[in-house]
Amino acid sequence: MKQPDYRRNFTAGLVHGVFFQVAAALGSIHTVLPSFVALLTPSRFAVGLMATVEGIGGVVPQLVTAYVIEDRPRKKPILLAIITLRWVSWSLLAGLTLFFGVSHPGVVLAALLVLFAVFSIAGGVGTVVYADVFSKAIPTQRRGRFTAWKQLLGYAGAIGAGWVVSRVLDPDGAFSFPTNFAFIFVLSALSLLVAFGGFALIREPVGPANRASTSMRHLLQRAWALARANRNFRRVLWARGLTDTVMAMAPFYVVYALSDPSVEAGTVGVYLILQMLGGAISNPVWGWLGDRFGNRTVIIGTTFTAALTPAAALLAVSTPSAFLVVFAGIGATMSGVRLGYGNLILELAEAELRPTCVALQNTLLAPVTLMPLVVAGLLVVIPFEVLLALGVVIMIIALVFASQVVDPRLDTAGRCLEPDNAGSSGSMGSDEDRP
Repeated sequence: MKQPDYRRNFTAGLVHGVFFQVAAALGSIHTVLPSFVALLTPSRFAVGLMATVEGIGGVVPQLVTAYVIEDRPRKKPILLAIITLRWVSWSLLAGLTLFFGVSHPGVVLAALLVLFAVFSIAGGVGTVVYADVFSKAIPTQRRGRFTAWKQLLGYAGAIGAGWVVSRVLDPDGAFSFPTNFAFIFVLSALSLLVAFGGFALIREPVGPANRASTSMRHLLQRAWALARANRNFRRVLWARGLTDTVMAMAPFYVVYALSDPSVEAGTVGVYLILQMLGGAISNPVWGWLGDRFGNRTVIIGTTFTAALTPAAALLAVSTPSAFLVVFAGIGATMSGVRLGYGNLILELAEAELRPTCVALQNTLLAPVTLMPLVVAGLLVVIPFEVLLALGVVIMIIALVFASQVVDPRLDTAGRCLEPDNAGSSGSMGSDEDRP
């Protein structure tokens, strides 16, 4: 890549990433949206359903997307259309909230689920496309630096977004329901528009236009063969899957905290600020560890942080102020997951196989997206403390898998390779059967 393109792409990518993170903070699934849903309905299943919609919408279309874009030398126009769809969804939700939030809360809740599903499906498609464009636009040796800067500046903007949320949701402030949430959703849509402008300025290098899959069925066969033939890939999946399972409890933390009469609605903004601070403070550490020691180290560190979060929440059950530590831990975990797993999956495979690996990782983890509903159901019969203790145990198991991951940058044995018989309909041997 020419140096001017790299500098341009670095700057434009930062604009896109920073404002996308601000938009995500304003519509946080862990703070803002659960508190919004709690005002529309007392049902915890609604919170679990919303988180599940996000998860399913984010992973279901990914293998299909990988097949569609596999032989396209440029994928940037697809992501521009996706960003447009997402900011339109937030704009529609803002209008519906403003006009029907009080008179027809059920209608707004239904619209939230539908629009959030559209938003999430678009995001699932965008994950595969962005990973491919990002891998071409930013050189391998600069990805850790770029991701660290993007998240650091993004968290700075998100902290500002948290302050805005705290002011807008303050019961003594200028906004009341539903104007307060409508205003937040409008700000999120505007942030996505700026992110659109940043991504539009990226100059995407032409990539390989070879189609490795002759049909969708062939792609599914290749994907299944990849999972069976690469032990290291399976270790990554187990570590990520168990971490995501425990993180499924995160949307319920704010609902539980707000059940305390002494906690005001504006505290949601404080929780959001702490979540972003946790991400911002940990982000340079994750970036340095990834560039210096490889992304396996980031994954192990993230697993430790994810284990500390439910442990701190156990203390918060009796000491509500400890929830401040909980949300900071959520931010640190999310930052590490994005940087560690995101960069590691890009290094596992060559360019032709990369979209399939990205999509396969998220598709095989699809069952985990149902965990918020499972948590909501369990909370009906099991105390929150029991679930938190179980979360700590699960993260100990996740740590075992994370410690066994082989970093492909440091050891070629960790690479994700396509077996010769991946497209056949016969037996597909595992890595134990390969010479």
